[in-house]
Amino acid sequence: MRGFPEYYEIARCRNCPNAILDLERMARACQEILEEQNFSARQRERLGPMAKAKYHDIFRIAIAGCPNSCSQPQIKDFGLQGQAVPEVGEGCTHCGLCVKVCPDKAIVLNPAGPEIDRSLCLNCGKCARNCPTAAIGISQRGYRVIWGGKLGRRPMLAREVCCLTDEQGATEYLQQAITLLLREGKPGERYGALLERLNKK
Repeated sequence: MRGFPEYYEIARCRNCPNAILDLERMARACQEILEEQNFSARQRERLGPMAKAKYHDIFRIAIAGCPNSCSQPQIKDFGLQGQAVPEVGEGCTHCGLCVKVCPDKAIVLNPAGPEIDRSLCLNCGKCARNCPTAAIGISQRGYRVIWGGKLGRRPMLAREVCCLTDEQGATEYLQQAITLLLREGKPGERYGALLERLNKK
């Protein structure tokens, strides 16, 4: 504490079996970015020295361990969703377990083995975790970056800005978001409203 409340909040999912990545490390990386930028002090300065932090003055970050998104990144200013991209290899025994465990019905079992419908797959990695022969593996792990979500009078779901990036890429997007907010945001303006006003993705 610096004598006044922080003007940001970082929420993350608990480390459940569905977690794809190290959420605690990602949360620390996000906090380091905010502290390096002296975000709370700069936000307080923008709002005025006598202003008390209101709900919409707090920059909200949510880090989800998988596409289930229990930390609700869809309604936060900045959100990260863990991604594990499945890849079909060799060794399928046609047990059908991948089809059974897929919550999005994104897998069909053909004579040649499983086929993943990328338009339905949310990259939760459940098929790979349950494949008994490792015929489905994970080709990439990372984060989907979304931003601009909010509730309130005019609710808005966060929009995708990057479908897959690593930890460094995720923090670079966070840096970009807070730089824009501090430079262009009006006092009390949520990040989503700022993007809408500036017509940015």
